[in-house]
Amino acid sequence: MNAERSLKITIVSTLALVILQGALTCLFLDNLRGGTGALDLRQSALLLIAVACTVFGWFLAWLYMARRNEPEAGEGAPHAALLLQSVEEGVVSVDGAGCVTFANEAAHELLGYREGDLVGRDLREVMHHGKTPVCTRCGKESCLLNPGFVGGTRQRTRNELLWRKDGSSFSADFSCSSLAGDSRPGSVLTFRDVSARREVEERLRLQGTALEAAMNGIIIANRQERIIWVNQALCRILGCAPEQLLGKDPQSLFADADRELLAELAESLEAKRPWQGELTGRRGDGTVLDQEVTVTPVLDDAGGVADYIWIMLDISQRKRTEAALQESTRMQEEANRQLVRTVQRANELAVKSARASAAKSEFLANMSHEIRTPMNAIVGAGHLLQETELSPRQGEYLQTLMVSADLLLGIINDVLDFSKIEAGKLMIDRITFSLQDVVAELLAVYAPRARQQGVDLRVELDSQIPDLLTGDPMRLAQILNNLLSNALKFTRHGSVQLAVKLARKDTGSAELIFAVRDSGIGILAEDQAQLFQAFTQLDGSLTRSHGGTGLGLAICKRLTTMMKGEIWCESIPGLGSTFSFWLPFGVAAADSRVERKKEAGFTRFRQQRVLLVEDNPFNQKVALALLERGGLQVTVACNGDEAVDLVRAREFDLVLMDVRMPGKDGLTAAREIRALGKAGGESLPILAVSANAMDQDVAASLAAGMNGHIAKPFTPESLYGAIAVWLGDQGRAPAGGQEQVEERSPVARIDFETGVRQTGGDRKLYRDLLKQFEREYQDQGAAIEREIRAGNKEEASRLAHSVKGIAGVLAAQPLHGAAQRLETALKGEGDVTRVLSDFRDELQTTIACLQAEGWQNLTSSTPRQQAEAAGNAPSRAQG
Repeated sequence: MNAERSLKITIVSTLALVILQGALTCLFLDNLRGGTGALDLRQSALLLIAVACTVFGWFLAWLYMARRNEPEAGEGAPHAALLLQSVEEGVVSVDGAGCVTFANEAAHELLGYREGDLVGRDLREVMHHGKTPVCTRCGKESCLLNPGFVGGTRQRTRNELLWRKDGSSFSADFSCSSLAGDSRPGSVLTFRDVSARREVEERLRLQGTALEAAMNGIIIANRQERIIWVNQALCRILGCAPEQLLGKDPQSLFADADRELLAELAESLEAKRPWQGELTGRRGDGTVLDQEVTVTPVLDDAGGVADYIWIMLDISQRKRTEAALQESTRMQEEANRQLVRTVQRANELAVKSARASAAKSEFLANMSHEIRTPMNAIVGAGHLLQETELSPRQGEYLQTLMVSADLLLGIINDVLDFSKIEAGKLMIDRITFSLQDVVAELLAVYAPRARQQGVDLRVELDSQIPDLLTGDPMRLAQILNNLLSNALKFTRHGSVQLAVKLARKDTGSAELIFAVRDSGIGILAEDQAQLFQAFTQLDGSLTRSHGGTGLGLAICKRLTTMMKGEIWCESIPGLGSTFSFWLPFGVAAADSRVERKKEAGFTRFRQQRVLLVEDNPFNQKVALALLERGGLQVTVACNGDEAVDLVRAREFDLVLMDVRMPGKDGLTAAREIRALGKAGGESLPILAVSANAMDQDVAASLAAGMNGHIAKPFTPESLYGAIAVWLGDQGRAPAGGQEQVEERSPVARIDFETGVRQTGGDRKLYRDLLKQFEREYQDQGAAIEREIRAGNKEEASRLAHSVKGIAGVLAAQPLHGAAQRLETALKGEGDVTRVLSDFRDELQTTIACLQAEGWQNLTSSTPRQQAEAAGNAPSRAQG
């Protein structure tokens, strides 16, 4: 506006001057033609006025132009200043030397200065850019602002890093414009903080990168439902380029989808609600594609739909996996049903097997009882007959009878042993023994039989075999017994040889190979595989000439396996067979003691009173004869009721109780005798005498309160030995037939021989256990009584159980039974007061036995054997 006004004034002034000058020129020319060459006064005045007006017009134009160049001058200056102060961008003007001539409020705030601090300072000293806040190494000529000062160019920079006065920085866009063409050269710099924009841009860049890197396919569609952007994952899933997808309707990608689902999708989008579901589409190559789709409307500020975001996940593999899983689940369910049926069937078979096993056990028990009962009479009568005068023919008949009885008893024992092995109840001992003794005992049995058959029986023992071994001599003898018996059975002439060789010897161990060779009939190759199977006879015809149960070799196989060995056979038909087996043994020290049975002449008992409870008349006669011959006074009861009545009415030193009897059986009778409450009734020895010889039968007898178990058929030696354990030392028959009953020795409370055997033949260990028992358990009765009075029956039961266990190990059977009865009573099954009194009496008696006897010097023999060696008591047959 000022420029236009000045231009108008200048033009008007110039025209006025031109007009006046033209007029004056005309007058002057007229005067010259009129003859006068000078101007009059009036003309001169007009000329002066025109010149003055022209000069004045030029002055006004210059004045207006000068005011236009001054910011603070003129009518627009306040408005411009207010405008510069109100903008958010920093505005700084500098002169040609780079000094600040003006800076608005925003410039001070952005650079961290107080208002007015920038004016008059070099801009390049207060405004820095770049990576460091110090410009000491940056010359003015290299500054980004310098071209705007000296070159007259416009400098623009985006996202430059500017530094504040306090050393902090911010991102800025700035421009620099030069004023070099003006009357006062300089530059104007404008800049603004774009840190927030940079953060948004960086966030958008990261989000875009994330969208591109996402595994899910992503579509952005506009409000017209046309695709405007897709990520690379979607292109990879569909097998299409982005150009093939842009502009399409996203729903067109799911042409094969369920129409109801697409209608549901359209309805949800119409209502501006998100939608999620599974849709079926196709890839670019036409293959079917299952996808999980989520569609979300993006609303603008007015609540209308601005865009749609589609997120798609390829679930084809998951669908295949789910289908496979469903099929697997179906198959698993079917397998489970099959398994349930199998388990049910197995349970049924298990029940049947258990019933069959129980039936087998019951059958074996019944068979054992039914055979052993008459066998007891046969064997007993045979022994009684042997002591009478017999003719040679009668002796021959009796010998045949006894051999047949032994063979039958061996068959019974084989069946029972095999049953124990199958049930896992057969235990392998480990004691010190001499192999020479085992072989010698076998020769004593089979040498006469071999001579009778005309067969040469030979033995070869390796001289390198250690004198003393540790193992189970009884099971070793059982294996050799079976093999030698078979060898003699199948050899009619020729020889049978037992050879034992040392296979390997280390410190403390040795392996031996045993071989039994015969020159008998031999075994066919196809039959050898059946040799060690149970109940197998190679000749099962009616005309077979050799008997047997078919269990012998099966037992040998099981025993060698249990003893960690192996057995095998080599045979040539017509030439003979060799049965071999190897077993590992321990090597005992040279000073180890060996358990040996000693045969001694029997000396009669001292007329102790014995109650014989037996229902079988034949067994009554045999047992009565043997007991009376042994020097005992015998009273006979035919059943359990009579036995209880006799014990209640009379005094006995020992009861021999049959188990199976009509009416009240022996187990019930034993329990009632223990419960009589009669003085000494708890400590009265009761021995079961039964043809039931299974382990559970022995356990049942002990649980009923009996002190021991004698299996039928018994020999006189085994019967006397079992009785002697409880009646103490045997005495000589009284002179003149008068009864002389002595008090029973306390030694009867402990069976030292059994105790040593139960501790593995280690006498030192057994002696130490006896000392420990005497020292630690003598006050156990009082301790149990204290716990009972305190109401701690559980602790009292535990203490009684502890005594029962150690008494069983030490072979203190009376104490073992008393502790067992006390433990049972503490569980609410008896009179605790009476049973506790009996227990304390028995414990006192056992301790007195230990204190009275010379067991402390127990070495190679028991106290009874020491007494016999010293001549203090007559010798006695060992049971």
